[in-house]
Amino acid sequence: MAEARGQILRAASGNVPAIYHLSDAALAAATPDEKLAMLKTLLPIAVPSDNPWQSSIVRILASARDAASFDRVYYRLDPDRLADAVSQPRSIQDLVARSRAEAKPGDWTGYLKYLDDVTGSKSGGKNIVQFLIDGPSAMPPVVAAIRGAQHSIHAEVFQLQPDEYGRAFARDLAERAQKGVHVRLMIDDYGSDAYADPKMQELLGSMKAQGIQVLIHPSGFLAGHLDHRKVLVIDGDIAFTGGMNVGKLYQAEWHDEQTLVMGPAVAQLQDAFLSQWKALGGTVDPGEPLYPALSDQAHGLEAHVVTHQGGGKDHNIKALYMRAIETAQKEIRIATPYFTDAAVIGALCDAARRGVKVQIVLPADNDVAIVQRGSRAFYPDLLAAGVEIYEYQDRMAHEKVSVIDGHWSTFGSSNLDARSLTDNDELNVVVMGEDLANTINRQLFDKDIAQSKRVVDFTPTWREKLDRRLLGKQL
Repeated sequence: MAEARGQILRAASGNVPAIYHLSDAALAAATPDEKLAMLKTLLPIAVPSDNPWQSSIVRILASARDAASFDRVYYRLDPDRLADAVSQPRSIQDLVARSRAEAKPGDWTGYLKYLDDVTGSKSGGKNIVQFLIDGPSAMPPVVAAIRGAQHSIHAEVFQLQPDEYGRAFARDLAERAQKGVHVRLMIDDYGSDAYADPKMQELLGSMKAQGIQVLIHPSGFLAGHLDHRKVLVIDGDIAFTGGMNVGKLYQAEWHDEQTLVMGPAVAQLQDAFLSQWKALGGTVDPGEPLYPALSDQAHGLEAHVVTHQGGGKDHNIKALYMRAIETAQKEIRIATPYFTDAAVIGALCDAARRGVKVQIVLPADNDVAIVQRGSRAFYPDLLAAGVEIYEYQDRMAHEKVSVIDGHWSTFGSSNLDARSLTDNDELNVVVMGEDLANTINRQLFDKDIAQSKRVVDFTPTWREKLDRRLLGKQL
């Protein structure tokens, strides 16, 4: 055992010959994260030819003892680099298919174990979860929570608009900051036009002058890595997350949702915020009461907070969705504005072909034309598999919500496109329980489908086909 452990440590530290000569016993004993370190050493030097690095890559991936062990590694690799590293991609595809085949429809206990093993999430205990649709329902509890804050307000949003709604938000934060509350705000540079918009610069300057700590997430080259999360944590004991940013579009014009969470899962949302805050160079005061005691709530629901780090660090929310779709037994309902991920769409088609009722609700009038064209180019595949497609007619629909089997629900910031599932920082919450699932089905899906036009036949244009090729990613 000591000899095997020594081999593993040398291989995981970047020693290429040690990886190549790793014994079967040592490879079997290596953890998924140690195997990941080995693969991240090999992929940059591998070329698609018959060389030892290629065989070692496949050997390491094939050594996974189960789907969770495989996906813990696979969903932390760059799929393009992995494909380029082997001359026969089918060998990788076969391993992926083997992992997918381990999912058992209806086994939600197994799903939760898989989710925790792959993403690093954990049960957030029993929580009160209140689903709030559209600004008039969502904003009053948000405003009340902010105005009642005693210790801290932590807000992370992709887009803060310098309009009447953004300024009202800023005034409420400033009022609490001037009362001694620690107010921390993170926004994304690209999403908020933080440096280029004079009105935004003026608003941020005013907020800082009134005691609000502000950090701006750099969006990277060509806006390739965005902080797309929407999280608000008040005093460490009440939180909101969902699809809404701050501004007139989200609070007044678009169809969207925000969800209130009270209970132990709030600590996980606090963790997510503070991890991002510290990564941007932010600080917190020693002894600050950031984590009050949080108890399970009577009649509460089990919740898991799942974060995704963009820039190729992980694909946790992709794993969350893929396994849930594969576990579905009766019904899948998804509402999302941006829907171009080839792997997710393929999994939905597979589910429909095995008898699961699959309903997708998309906006008929999308604010991003190229994404709408790319989404529609997938319609023939979905329709051929038996998936029901609905285009919501009322206005732009921006919520990112799914319900499966009337028991599993997820909501948060992540869309089902490559930008969210690969490039951005995102956050979703998974909740187990019929009460919430039934509420979302009644208040969102049933009503939205009634206001939608069902697509029964579709022939994509050449431009839609081109946009599908540009936007669809397979992982």
